[in-house]
Amino acid sequence: MKNTSDVKKWMSLVGVLILVNTAAMGQDLEAYVNIALKNSPKLQAKQLTYESSLEAVSEVGSIPNTTIGGGYFVQEAETRVGPQRAKLSASQMFPWFGTLKAKKQASGALAESDRFELGSTTRDITLKVKQAYYKLYEKKASIEIIEENLNILKTYEELALNELENNRTTMVDVLKIRIQINELKNQKEVVNEELVSDIKGFNLLLNRSILEEVKIVDTLKVTQEVFSKENLIDNPKLLKIEAMKEATAQSELAATKENAPSIGVGLDYVFVDERDMVMPDNGKDIVMPMVNLSIPLFSKKFTSKRKQLQLQQEALANTKIDAENELETLFEDNLAALNNAKRTISTQTENVHQAKQAEQVILTTYQTGTIDFEQVLEVQQLILKYQLSTLQALTAYHNSKAALESLTK
Repeated sequence: MKNTSDVKKWMSLVGVLILVNTAAMGQDLEAYVNIALKNSPKLQAKQLTYESSLEAVSEVGSIPNTTIGGGYFVQEAETRVGPQRAKLSASQMFPWFGTLKAKKQASGALAESDRFELGSTTRDITLKVKQAYYKLYEKKASIEIIEENLNILKTYEELALNELENNRTTMVDVLKIRIQINELKNQKEVVNEELVSDIKGFNLLLNRSILEEVKIVDTLKVTQEVFSKENLIDNPKLLKIEAMKEATAQSELAATKENAPSIGVGLDYVFVDERDMVMPDNGKDIVMPMVNLSIPLFSKKFTSKRKQLQLQQEALANTKIDAENELETLFEDNLAALNNAKRTISTQTENVHQAKQAEQVILTTYQTGTIDFEQVLEVQQLILKYQLSTLQALTAYHNSKAALESLTK
């Protein structure tokens, strides 16, 4: 009966997913996400783009350059107080009231859109890291499940050989078990090869050496979390579109004000030589303040610009509606996938339990008679199938959960 106890010992281990490297899931996964965010060249590029946009706000909020000029009279221009020798002038143009403010607000809104793009990229990278990590978990756990089933089949092989010696079974049963062992060995090698490749891909996602060790948790658990569709309004993709819409609105206001006159102030200073005579104000320099207006008499370009900006606002409004629909669709799809995965986990866990019960019934008959190895193999295949199905559903659950977190949190 020693072989029977060995089978029962292995059966008690079949439902447990044991991975080599142990650590707290939250700590490991969070650490990998932080590494990815820190090393990501794409995220760094978005950060630099945002910083550049912030600098542009100061640029557009500046007044035009001050104009400074000077001249020398080759032929003297006579005045009552003496001949003019040289002239210096300075002038400054000012846009119409509120123009610079509108431009600055438009540029600020564009910078905000780049900030939301940065946030969106951060969420995308976080989601990719999580889903890649869950894929590694599935492959690693699959290998462990296959190894445990291999050990059980090897125990059955010993039982079959023992029965063969006692003429209670045939060599056909032994060969069937060996064929199943070979199939599982091949399956294990395939999954192991995929795991090695996936680990390299995971490290590349973190932008680090492909030889870096990746720690994976013991188990993943199903948690009870509530995701609200109302939180979609805070998604960076929608906020970016809204910021761009605000930028075009402020640009339209700036274009309207650019159609108003620009005001200029200036000062001319003329150097005057003294006359060879005594007279009041002899050689007195001339100081002449100036004010001027720049009037856009031909305003067609400003009208066209405002029209363009109005059309852009309409386009962005439609783009936002489309983005809202797309995000809502993703939310509903992932929520449905999450619930389906939970149901599948529950169903397949029960199937594993019942398949093990069937196996125990078969093993019990061995104590009183012969063992039907064909039934044993059939049940063992069912157990393996349900275990892998449970694992796949668990991975699907966490993938959907990560997607919902990316959409709403």
